[in-house]
Amino acid sequence: MGKFDVEPNELNLKPRLYNTHEVVRIVNPKQRDLYIKHRVYPIDIIVYIFLKEETKDLFQKWIDHTLE
Repeated sequence: MGKFDVEPNELNLKPRLYNTHEVVRIVNPKQRDLYIKHRVYPIDIIVYIFLKEETKDLFQKWIDHTLE
């Protein structure tokens, strides 16, 4: 299987409307890869846009340098 052991049909890469206040824009590839490793998938891939609610715990770990 691939890098994240996820089947392609499990990815949440379907375009959807979103409010700019409910998303975060991730440009760091390592941070993006770690979010996906934890099965939080981008809803847009221009700059890896994730929902804030789904990423708040992972973001705090990222800030604390504890996200693996």
